[in-house]
Amino acid sequence: MFEFTYPWVFVLIVLPFIINRLPLYYISKRSALRVSFKEDIDAVNRDKSEISGISNATMGQKILLVLLYLLILITLAKPQYIGKPLTQEISQREVLVSIDLSGSMQTKDFKDANGTLINRLDALKMVLGNFFKARQGEKIGLILFGNSAFVQAPFTQDLNALEHLLSELKVGMAGPQTAIGDSIGLAVKMFEDSNVTDRMLIVMSDGDDTGSKVPPITAAKLAKKNDVNIFTIAMGDPKNAGEHPIDTKTLKEIADMTGGEFYYAWNSKELQKIYTEIDKLKPKEVKEITHRPRFDLFSYPLIAAILLLLGYGLILFIQSRKENV
Repeated sequence: MFEFTYPWVFVLIVLPFIINRLPLYYISKRSALRVSFKEDIDAVNRDKSEISGISNATMGQKILLVLLYLLILITLAKPQYIGKPLTQEISQREVLVSIDLSGSMQTKDFKDANGTLINRLDALKMVLGNFFKARQGEKIGLILFGNSAFVQAPFTQDLNALEHLLSELKVGMAGPQTAIGDSIGLAVKMFEDSNVTDRMLIVMSDGDDTGSKVPPITAAKLAKKNDVNIFTIAMGDPKNAGEHPIDTKTLKEIADMTGGEFYYAWNSKELQKIYTEIDKLKPKEVKEITHRPRFDLFSYPLIAAILLLLGYGLILFIQSRKENV
């Protein structure tokens, strides 16, 4: 669809007709030669009266002037082409995934698609990779915790970068302990500058809190105050609990306090099922923004006007050269 930004410019199309009908006189203040027999001279030159100005232009010149004037008006009106409406969905949810990298994540009690035993972290990376692929349009961040918590990836929509960072994770790279409370506190800090309506934190751990400066329940109260829903996932076979068994009571209390859910995943299928349930429980909220692209076209009539002038100037130049030859 075409439209003009300033359509009122076309009112000026009547300007030449108005100027042509105005009684314009030129009054000279210089001394003039008075001829007493002017009437006799006019009678002699009646058939040779000279016409000056635009009235003396040829038909081609008049057409050229009209075209130039119209092209200038079209340029000033600023024509635009308006494209088809484009709708963009903007997610109203930000997701943070907090991953336990303590030494117990090395325990091999999960199986891959071929039935081969793999450790808990590898199972987590496999399921999270699929989870990220389904999060198109959402902003996702990544927190890692061990002896302390740190941000591995701030909120981003670059899912390929997230998957790459996920593949680089190693057990113990954040220390052997489990700082669940600190990871929740860090997540709340990241959500402070957020302006979305849905803030979701997924905490995945296979042990109890052994190294936090902020107790997990205290951090959960802070999360509740900042409208952060926490979904906690306990990982691993209870038989392989090791030195620090999973504190399911605290994880469940954190989820209940913040309006989230607590899950227990003891195998890969169960872990995958949990993420599917989270999606159903907290469907993505989107905000639609409609935009119609606009493309300026004023340069085309302007270029056409310039080319007409240059072409006419070239014709006059060629004619003058022929006359001088």
